Formats: sequence, structure tokens, C-alpha cells
Amino acid sequence: MSSKTVVLAVLFLAVVAYSQISRRPAATPAPGRPAEDLGTIIGKLEDQMRLAVLKGTSGWWVENLDEGYSETDSLGKVHTRDEVIAMQRSSDLVYDAWNLSDRTLHTYNGDTVIIIGKVNTEGTYKGQSLSGDFQFTRIWVKRGLEWKLASSQLTRIAATEGKP
Repeated sequence: MSSKTVVLAVLFLAVVAYSQISRRPAATPAPGRPAEDLGTIIGKLEDQMRLAVLKGTSGWWVENLDEGYSETDSLGKVHTRDEVIAMQRSSDLVYDAWNLSDRTLHTYNGDTVIIIGKVNTEGTYKGQSLSGDFQFTRIWVKRGLEWKLASSQLTRIAATEGKP
């Protein structure tokens, strides 16, 4: 065989091997281990977030926000990770209620989860009311073995006629 034929054969085998790897399904768990249930994992993180909000536990935010985290609040203001952590550390932020409902999970490639839902809040920040009903969208991303909150957006739900 000529060296040109060998190079072409090696190149062909590399292309075939790469195409097989790129078409491989998501990693399967080791025998005897259950598959990762993203609904349960993200649900627990969301519930931990709720408790951190109610207890004023800023450590949750430090541990679970992605380095590039950004948040758009219900007034359209964008906050960075550091700004959100500072607000969570502030004694000016007080929540008496933070109730999640109607959560729907959308998973992409096993490493990105978009969760949409509703939250009813009762609270204040620097004397301003944070109470009301809101629609939220949050994006969770898997970083190594951990899930991190990458982005969050909140929209106030307008009161309907006949409702206070």
C-alpha cells in the first residue's frame, strides 16, 4: 500500500469513528444506577431556592448561580450575579411568602433546562412592595456534575377584572 492510501484509509476511519461518537445517545447510567431525573433534580433546586428566599439565606445564591448569571426583574431591570447576591445578603429584603406553582420543565441535550411557572410573593425591598403574582422563566445549565442557575426573568401578572 502506498503512503497516500494509508493516509486516506486512516482519515476515512477517523471520520467514521467521529460520526459514530457524535450520533451516540446521551450517556447511560452505570448498571444498577437509576437514570438522572431532571425534574426531581431541578425541582429540588427550585424548592431550595424558595426556602433560601424565605429564610434570607444568601449562601444558596453564591453556591447555585452560574458565574455569568443575569436576571431581569419585573420592572425590566437587568441584574448581574453580584448584584443579586448583594440583594439577597441585604437586610432590606424580606419575604413573608414565595409560593411556586404551574411549573413546566423543558430539557435540551440533557444539560440545559428551561423552567416556566408562576410565583406568588409577599415581601419588601427597601420599603418597596414585592408582593404579587408573577410569571417566571429560569434557565438551568449543567456545569460538570452540578446544575447552576444561568438566567431568570420575572413578569408581573396583571390583575384581571373583578379580582383585587
